[in-house]
Amino acid sequence: MQTEKRHQMIIALIFVTSLTLTVFSSGQNAYAEQIRIHNPYQQVDWDSAEYYDANLHTHTRLSDGRFPPHEVIDKYHELGYSILALTDHDHYHYMVRPKSLYPWTEINDIWNEIKDGRDGRWRESGPWENRDPEQMEMVSIEGSEISRTHHIGSYFNDYASGTRSEQAALEAIDEAGGLSVFYHPGRYDRSVSWYVEFYEEFDSLIGMEVYNKNDGYPQDRQKWDRVLNAMMPERPVWGFANDDMHNESQLGWNRNIFVLEELTEDNVRNAMETGAFYFYRPKRRTTPPELSITNVQTTDDSIQLTLAGNFREIKWRTYNPETQQSETIHSGTTISFTQIPSDAVFVRAEIFGETGKLYTQPFGVSRD
Repeated sequence: MQTEKRHQMIIALIFVTSLTLTVFSSGQNAYAEQIRIHNPYQQVDWDSAEYYDANLHTHTRLSDGRFPPHEVIDKYHELGYSILALTDHDHYHYMVRPKSLYPWTEINDIWNEIKDGRDGRWRESGPWENRDPEQMEMVSIEGSEISRTHHIGSYFNDYASGTRSEQAALEAIDEAGGLSVFYHPGRYDRSVSWYVEFYEEFDSLIGMEVYNKNDGYPQDRQKWDRVLNAMMPERPVWGFANDDMHNESQLGWNRNIFVLEELTEDNVRNAMETGAFYFYRPKRRTTPPELSITNVQTTDDSIQLTLAGNFREIKWRTYNPETQQSETIHSGTTISFTQIPSDAVFVRAEIFGETGKLYTQPFGVSRD
């Protein structure tokens, strides 16, 4: 299948661009070890790229959101977001046409079709208004939230269903050429092996939501690190930070920050697949980031971050299989390969600013 081959090529590209360091240990059991770092930002042209904020988990009156679609779009536009996916719960609307709020230029037609299809039982005050993402200098991502399973974000396709099977949902999204993300995993009591089986089967399952609303499920990040420890470095699982917006109080809590040379749907999708984005968590709602990552470089013996703006601290994190906890292993803009524990299969950085925190995607660590 062409979609599967495309995902495999993208993941392979990440690994081809890794760097290697030979570390020699001393003592009776001396050996040479090849360390390779897999950098998800390797293909980013930091000198020419621009930064675009995204929310990829958003609800409207099509399901259980408070606001009609055009008001949701306008609110995110006013906050400076450039990329938005409207992802209403699929079990509200899978029996009607359309199965997603897309394209934005046909929102009024969608309103009329739903109103007529429900024989007057549609209580929305309406009508809904069209929006043109090109005129707004935005990218609209088609999406839905598969909601009778472990909640799943479905992107770049119109799949919606009442299925209670994660397997069936992920198969359908994959066959439609879409991408998927497990939403708020901290909400569920699923084992690491449960997640691993799905990530190993579906290349189109690209990530995991690690911030949701006002950090509604703090265990999201711990579960992410546990899955990364089981999957990396061969299979990256990218982290996403989303509002899961239903009402005003949930608006503007999180931002995925895409580093793109041009704002296009294809570029957004490619960055989602390759991990060429980072995410931001503010201390106060709607606060934009006051700092940014301006370069990520892997040298012969280190990973180096370059930042613009004021930051207080940078912590490099990984998962310790002995303690079964996520732990800080180093502080600073640069981490040497020799400062990475011998049993670590990934590292990621958390950058503390005055108004919030930035998070990088995980860097894979492999040894020969």
